Amino acid sequence: MSIWCGVNSCGGEVVLSNIQPQNQFVCRLMSAKCSYGSMSHPLNVEECGGGHGVLFGPEAQPVLNANDWKPDIHVIHFGDCTPREQNEETGEIIEKKGFEKILNNVVEFFIAQKCKPMIEKVWYETQDKYLIDGTPALLMKSMLFCKRGGIITIETTPPEENDTQKTQEQIQADKEKAKSDTEVSIEQALKDGRIDSQTADFMKEGYSEALEFANGDIETANQLFADLTRQNESKGSDKPYVSSQAQYDKFRLYLQHKNSPLLESAGNDMCIGNSVHLDEAVSSTLAQNQNQESNEEEDNKIPEVSIITAVLDRPNL
Repeated sequence: MSIWCGVNSCGGEVVLSNIQPQNQFVCRLMSAKCSYGSMSHPLNVEECGGGHGVLFGPEAQPVLNANDWKPDIHVIHFGDCTPREQNEETGEIIEKKGFEKILNNVVEFFIAQKCKPMIEKVWYETQDKYLIDGTPALLMKSMLFCKRGGIITIETTPPEENDTQKTQEQIQADKEKAKSDTEVSIEQALKDGRIDSQTADFMKEGYSEALEFANGDIETANQLFADLTRQNESKGSDKPYVSSQAQYDKFRLYLQHKNSPLLESAGNDMCIGNSVHLDEAVSSTLAQNQNQESNEEEDNKIPEVSIITAVLDRPNL
């Protein structure tokens, strides 16, 4: 049985309102960073379908425990590995200054290697009071130690202030409307013979997953769907990300966790009409919309619409 907030070792619910930020639980898709690494990367869970059975947060992601430390399963990579002087207690980098900083940057450029985590022990600084699968829950202050010398910590991002935050009911309503509008556009294009059934299914499933992952944020969902059409797992891709590599990595892990076949599909093999490839149509429509938005007055902004609806509404495709 899955629960939303967590359980302690006696089976009781955890009261979250009084928990300090550093003692908050860590969930799948939260990012970790290494003191020797050049980038952060989201954490994952090994078990398909829900991790350890304890879900947390508005996206109901699986909570990790101290045993979720294995390289290439839970901890993937952190870009380039470059040894740096650091505080052994906190893992924070000791910044160089002046000429020493310039020299240090040059040295790092030449000695950096691709990150391949070497970890043999569980997470430290976990919460013994709250057990998940009989093992202490992972916390925001938890740390891992790589045998190459790096210290791995959880990346904390302060929440953005938003005066126009939507309620969950509003978010859900927006998601349902975006899905409905998208499906209507797809069905009409399929009926008109502009797309085939394979492309229609990819559009429906791909955009629905992007919208769910983005929690109803249409702009983010549009960017993720665009990346989904461009970044093909089986063939590889060197195209730049429309969202960001970190954001798409999280989305990719989200799809992998759901055993989704979408990652094996190739947007550049699908067409709209007779000749326009799906990935090109999506990218050009996004660029066109962004140019239009930049020229609009703030008070006259056009409401955000599904990228699929925008693509299929273009008369020249």
